[in-house]
Amino acid sequence: MSEFRGFNSTEIRALAASLRRSGNDARGVHQSLAGLLTEAAQLMNGKPATTDPLLEPLVGQLFVMPSFFGGPSSMPGVLDRELGDMAGSMERRSRQLDACKVLIERGYTIDEALLFADEDAPREKDITEALTKLRELDGKDFGTNGNREDLEKVQERLEGLTPTELSLFFDRAPAADLKRYNDLINDTDDSGWKSWDHNGLPSGERRDHLSLLLRRLSPRQWAKAQAAFPGMQPGFNTTDAFLDGRNAQSGAQAKGMHWGLPKDPLFKPGSNGQEITAADISQGRFADCWYIASLTSTAQVNPQFIREGIKENPNGTIDVRIWDEDGDKRWVTVTPDLPLDENGDPMTARANGALWPAYYEKAFALVYGGDKGGAPDGREDDERYDREEEGSYGAVEWDHNDKAPPYVTGHEAEGIDNDVASVRERFESGSPVIVSTGSGDSDQKAGQAKWGSTFSTRHVYFVKGFRGDNIVLGNPWGPPHQDIEATPEDYEKFFDDPQALKVPK
Repeated sequence: MSEFRGFNSTEIRALAASLRRSGNDARGVHQSLAGLLTEAAQLMNGKPATTDPLLEPLVGQLFVMPSFFGGPSSMPGVLDRELGDMAGSMERRSRQLDACKVLIERGYTIDEALLFADEDAPREKDITEALTKLRELDGKDFGTNGNREDLEKVQERLEGLTPTELSLFFDRAPAADLKRYNDLINDTDDSGWKSWDHNGLPSGERRDHLSLLLRRLSPRQWAKAQAAFPGMQPGFNTTDAFLDGRNAQSGAQAKGMHWGLPKDPLFKPGSNGQEITAADISQGRFADCWYIASLTSTAQVNPQFIREGIKENPNGTIDVRIWDEDGDKRWVTVTPDLPLDENGDPMTARANGALWPAYYEKAFALVYGGDKGGAPDGREDDERYDREEEGSYGAVEWDHNDKAPPYVTGHEAEGIDNDVASVRERFESGSPVIVSTGSGDSDQKAGQAKWGSTFSTRHVYFVKGFRGDNIVLGNPWGPPHQDIEATPEDYEKFFDDPQALKVPK
């Protein structure tokens, strides 16, 4: 925005003052009304002074207390606080508007969405000081105790900026200065011979810092921020799906992969964000069945737990609750764009018209710390496939089923005996359970002869229930792939390594 177009903040402030006065007067009206009704009841010899359910509680309330003391909460008196809060918000927004107008006149570009933000008014001094602190990192001698203290001062400075100030800071921060800062906070190699020599920011602190910045930034700055801080966006060009153009197990095509905004919303329209249905989840085309099976089985047992772990921010980013490799809970912020195929369809997990699983998956790709390399059969020692890929979708392909549950639930999974009776006991006691298949062509052929293409080796399934003595397993590939119903004998022949997840009730 290059010029100011908007509202008369003087008149807005006058309206706020009028609302504040009205709120103060309302409590007096409330008190007078209570006295009038009480006197009327006394004069009517026991007959009700009113039959209005909103007025009845006032009879006898000679000293009307605010609702937080247990008094009436739906009468005009409550406007005392409500109108005061409204007036306060209008006054803050007016100050924001006036300060933005000044900055626009000085050559700053401010997104229109930020003009009426309910926050402290932006100060050019704070933006300038943050730019100076960032620039001073260039060639600085950090002394004998490493650079952590200096970096934490820059971190504190950036996190203290309002969303408007932060966006203006990113507008003016040179890309080279931002990249230098990113390199410094990621380099945690200490000297080794001095206990007080600490460099960079610890991984958890760094993750929270990047999330906070992304949560506040205007969408106009996302691309610049992600270019400077690769830890904000997981890569996909090391995945098997990208390298092969298809999912290695299901054969689903994955050509033309690129970043883009998907068509589907976070939650199904009309669901009000409450509908979390495990049966709707589909894995997508990345080879991360071990994670999607854990997510799906948890959603099946406790959908509210999964629902509470994801939320959309005012700037359009999404926060996802995830536990890191140290067992610490994090709220990881991701942008709404996703890897799409050549037709514009998401490559990621999804849920039948909703994309909340995709953002769980995206956050997991950023945070998963267990990638030690590894590749599908026959591709070991091929550096395109067999390498460490931390912070990317490639990192979450091909791993063991016990690795994902701690990131979903905050608790380690528990291995249980590999028989239907043991699995049934844990499942019916309320635990989600996931199971694996082995590897090898003979198992693949024999399994597909029984259950068709829904069976695959080197795959993870989740327990959906039981039918008589048989176990019913769900495929994280989702619809239209059918469930597998296995006898106890077939289960022990084709499936192994059952893991029971611990989910808070």
